[in-house]
Amino acid sequence: MAHLDEFFIQRFRGLRDLKLEKPGQVNLLVGNNNSGKTSVLEALSLFCDPLNWRKWYNISSQRELPPLVGSSRVDRLLWLFPSTIGDSIDLPTEKNRILLSASGDSPIEKVSASYEKFSEIVGVSRSGVKLDENVVDEREIEVDSIKINVLAFTKFIQLAMFEGQDASFQEEITFSDRSPFPPNRQKNRVPPVPSQIVTPFSHRTGGLTSQLWSEVVEADLKQETINLLRFFDPAIEDVDIILPSERSQILSIKHKKLGRAPLSTFGDGLRRVFTLATSIPRVKNGLLLIDELETAIHTTALEKTFSWLVNVCVSNNVQLFATTHSLEAVDAILDAARDQTDFVAYRLQQDEERTNVVRFDKETVVRLREELGMEIR
Repeated sequence: MAHLDEFFIQRFRGLRDLKLEKPGQVNLLVGNNNSGKTSVLEALSLFCDPLNWRKWYNISSQRELPPLVGSSRVDRLLWLFPSTIGDSIDLPTEKNRILLSASGDSPIEKVSASYEKFSEIVGVSRSGVKLDENVVDEREIEVDSIKINVLAFTKFIQLAMFEGQDASFQEEITFSDRSPFPPNRQKNRVPPVPSQIVTPFSHRTGGLTSQLWSEVVEADLKQETINLLRFFDPAIEDVDIILPSERSQILSIKHKKLGRAPLSTFGDGLRRVFTLATSIPRVKNGLLLIDELETAIHTTALEKTFSWLVNVCVSNNVQLFATTHSLEAVDAILDAARDQTDFVAYRLQQDEERTNVVRFDKETVVRLREELGMEIR
């Protein structure tokens, strides 16, 4: 179990001094546009695996697809760090440092990250690929790079050498706009908390692979997932992995009317639900982070979908954090969590100095919505 009892974002992107107090198993983030809801999910994801270069890269790139026109890899990583008006992002200071902390069952207690931006001269081939330093090439170019220094604090009570004392782990991760990705991190580092972000685009771009479906089957979630898919299309009979050739595999839907068809040919709603289902095995005993919970799901299907989602989170010990702009989604997830688990809603609002958070427990949300009909978004 790696659930959080409190999460504090001292500095990350545009967030300052934001605290999520006493989160439940199901947590909903609401607020106006640009209030920081997505940033909270990104901070949670980064906190769960801070020494992994892939986490830094994915978080910096996942908001836009394709990535922002004209934005470089280094620029996107720099935008993860806090900045204020008048600050130069090229001149990092102490207040540009990312600081995250949490209490609870997570092995990670605190994460601190700073950066150093620099330029280097590299040799490139005519195609623009960086060459080995021993290879002589006709031209050299100046390339922007960034070194991210990450410090993670944790407790390893199970390791005799620490005996419950604070232990810190450090990693330097260097990215360049021309260089290959960093090497894999060293072994025997701080164990990550299982976590995954589902973005509004994941069902279109996340790769609905046979490996993901295999994990669903191994987790004994196949029939439950198929039953949910049938709610979207009653003609669905089964989901299988088909091998059209020795080197390829596809996910195939067995359909009463269409015969067999690749999952990729079905609509957004069904693919979105499939993406949610395939996330569960990977976040067992961890955190599932869903941005825009209602994306691609018709209002008539929200109650059924969210009831399934809450059930699988409870049975797999998953702590859910989700954002929404939809009042229908608020009501549907509240109904789904009413009798089964702890539900908490947080309303975010930015001011000039910090991000204000108002916490609503389940009983308060029920009273506000059902008895008073009040808007909490």
